[in-house]
Amino acid sequence: MLIKACLNGGTTRQAHPSVPQAPGELAADAAAAVSVGAGAVHLHPRDSSGAETLDPDAVLAAVAAVRAAVPGTPVGVTTGLWAVGGDPGRRMALVSRWTGPDTPEFASVNLSEPGAAELAAQLGELGIAVEAGVWSAADADRLAASGFGGQVLRVLIEPRDLVPSAAVAAAAAAEAALDRHGLDAPRLHHGYAEATWHVLRAAVRLGRDIRVGLEDTTVLPDGRQAGGNAELVEAAVRLVAEEARLS
Repeated sequence: MLIKACLNGGTTRQAHPSVPQAPGELAADAAAAVSVGAGAVHLHPRDSSGAETLDPDAVLAAVAAVRAAVPGTPVGVTTGLWAVGGDPGRRMALVSRWTGPDTPEFASVNLSEPGAAELAAQLGELGIAVEAGVWSAADADRLAASGFGGQVLRVLIEPRDLVPSAAVAAAAAAEAALDRHGLDAPRLHHGYAEATWHVLRAAVRLGRDIRVGLEDTTVLPDGRQAGGNAELVEAAVRLVAEEARLS
């Protein structure tokens, strides 16, 4: 089972003082997360002000630093439309310059965003694998209609609900929709805030891959604030082991 570490996302230093932003910080956190069980790393490159960006200089520098710290571990990035002020054309222009030896192995593409199919095709031309971001059953329908659902590296089932029961139910609905469409790429689940650990436990019981990190939550299953990404990954490793013992 893959446990992916999501190092920062849009989480601010106000939300957690240790969230990594600069390439060196991302590299150090990636190394710590991989050392305790993460098998892949997802990050959101930041600019000098700490804002999320898809600018190739920032993206390639972050990927290069993390890859050097965790050689052999796949490194992926966001393509979130919010990082370009909601402009799909600008996103395409920036992503077109993700070239050279420091391109990420994979990138997430949110099916709820305009231009997802065009972006997925562009990433394929660059040799960057696509993770399909499915936030709902409707997104699973969009993936089926997109034309690239059969070529994705994995499907990210990521309910946005913060109420745990609603998040688990939304993930189950997305699973059912993917099944209806015959989309059989590997599936990875994750949640947000207080729903995180409920979504992960339900996913582990299904045998799905999972992700955790300061992008998704700053707290451990018992409600205590995590020291950082490595402690969150350690908690996920324990969760997997606990479920294995119960099964």
